[in-house]
Amino acid sequence: MASSTTEARGRSAAAQPLGWRRLAFGIGLTMAVAACSATGTAAPLASVAGATATPTVSATPTPTASATDTLAPTPSAIPSATPTPKVTPKPTPKVTPLPPLAIGLCTGNQLRLTLLYWVGSSGNPSYGHLSATNVSSASCTMRGTPRSQIVDGGGKVIVDSGNGGAEISTGDPAYTVAPNGVVYAIVEWDNWCQSSPKQKLTVATYQPFGLGRNQAKSNGNAPIAYCYSSSSKSTVKATPWAP
Repeated sequence: MASSTTEARGRSAAAQPLGWRRLAFGIGLTMAVAACSATGTAAPLASVAGATATPTVSATPTPTASATDTLAPTPSAIPSATPTPKVTPKPTPKVTPLPPLAIGLCTGNQLRLTLLYWVGSSGNPSYGHLSATNVSSASCTMRGTPRSQIVDGGGKVIVDSGNGGAEISTGDPAYTVAPNGVVYAIVEWDNWCQSSPKQKLTVATYQPFGLGRNQAKSNGNAPIAYCYSSSSKSTVKATPWAP
């Protein structure tokens, strides 16, 4: 009995007209498309009696750059100014004019002093014979008596005539010394009462008016000046320069 009823229903459905079934399918498809449009999702393609449905795609808005997105430039640090040091001008040295007697005299830089030899014996002073050569390219004048010193082998001055030993006056003859020209003088060393100085003694002389100092190379051991008074100082003096 149940089998008969089921078969009757199947024949009834099969007997429905084809147009009715198509209408029902179209209504269902329309509802599905409407639902997809509402959610922004494209509906799948469906074939309806040979017809193809086109899905609807919603457009995504393109973001636009904001004018405020531009980076502002970073300000650079302003270097601080370095103060300029104040320069104190050096005082101009005062030039003292030379006295008339000094004009034209040879300077120490123009001369080479040579200790030619020593002369001395027991009981007597020691004598150093000197020469002064003009080693410059210009002529100059030698005049008067030089200040003189006795220098030991270690370079120590052991006897000095002092500034009083340098004498020059208008009555002294003036000798013009050409380049490579030579003048001579003799130093006298007297009354040495101390222990023997370090040997290879030599002699130094000064030009007057502060024009320079020259020291000769040693010429071997020197005879030691005789001591005649232990209560007196040792002395040294020179003769005037002469050709």
